[in-house]
Amino acid sequence: MTRRALSHLQSLGYNEVSLASFELTWRRLRVFARAQGLPDGLSEELLDQFLAHHQVPATATERTRPHRHLRRATGVLAEFAVHGTVARRILKRTPPPLPAALHEVLAQYLTYCATHLGARPSTLRGRRQVLLVFLLHAHQHGVDRVVAISASHLSSFIRARCHLATKSVAATTSALRSFLRIGAMQGWLPADLSADVPTVHVRPDATIPSVWSIEHVDALLTAVDTASPMGKRDRAILLLACRLGMRAGDIRTLTLDSIRWAAGRITFAQQKTGAIVELPMNDEIAEAIIDYLRHGRPPTPRREVFLRGNAPFEPFGTNNNLHHIITRYRRLAGIELPAKSRRGLHSLRHTLATRLLGRGVSLETIGTVLGHHSLDVTRRYTKVDLDALRTAALEVEP
Repeated sequence: MTRRALSHLQSLGYNEVSLASFELTWRRLRVFARAQGLPDGLSEELLDQFLAHHQVPATATERTRPHRHLRRATGVLAEFAVHGTVARRILKRTPPPLPAALHEVLAQYLTYCATHLGARPSTLRGRRQVLLVFLLHAHQHGVDRVVAISASHLSSFIRARCHLATKSVAATTSALRSFLRIGAMQGWLPADLSADVPTVHVRPDATIPSVWSIEHVDALLTAVDTASPMGKRDRAILLLACRLGMRAGDIRTLTLDSIRWAAGRITFAQQKTGAIVELPMNDEIAEAIIDYLRHGRPPTPRREVFLRGNAPFEPFGTNNNLHHIITRYRRLAGIELPAKSRRGLHSLRHTLATRLLGRGVSLETIGTVLGHHSLDVTRRYTKVDLDALRTAALEVEP
């Protein structure tokens, strides 16, 4: 099986160094199984004992680079054993080895969504990512033209995505149904196969938003060294997320023209919805941005406020969620968060909403600050205000 797995990884474009590293780990796994007298074949028991033997921590934050490789190598082998394929977590920048006919249909679909459905760039990027992986999966199963796509290809692809979170699987199935419906409508497909794609229901209030304590937020900001240009930039970015609840995409694309210095306001069109949002800019935020513009931002004709720290000094990429910034200072501050909590900039947005709610700010005002299109979205944050929920608790009779 390991030979077939290596061949499959090679077809996905993994380089020789990665392939050799995977092969070495799998060879060590076979030797370990024989030494332990375990039965032939891959099993969950074998993988657990192998990782325990190499003292791989259960918590991701405690793992070293060798530990992460062992987890990745055994996980890839287990995924191939179950699904016969390995889903790439990150696509290469170079186009995958797909036939021109598949690339052409994908381009036509994205153009149709942008032109006739008004899909936003972020939506198009997400669908393109999903459909590229699907078409690559179908091509590996003998599909060279979209007319050859069948229900079996859809089924095997969705099974291969079962390791993802429910919300991610729901986004995958939604993109597939859209592609198949429009393909049939435009004549790219002989029949509408969207009914063969299962519907994954995700309740919008199924999860509780992750929230930081006030002490953790203060510690995060204190950990930033503003003596360096990068520190000046990162503090301004974190303040926009902590104090104004701005999304990573809106911070990344914020321009100098969006800052109205005289009025003390920041006005911009949200990347997610396109709605215009106007937020107050207090002295703390203004001073941080000015400090970066004067003493940290390199000379450039670019209008984006925040630029990369190394040459060439360009704006952050369209897929950059700025996760590395919050991760760097969270670790410097020694902040430990619950294992399954969100740790990106979006968690700071949730934190702001929860704090405002705790101060008695109305849902309408919070929704305006966060740029929500519906109060139903804002209402999710009421679940985190535990003190308010306790006041509404009912007495239970013995």
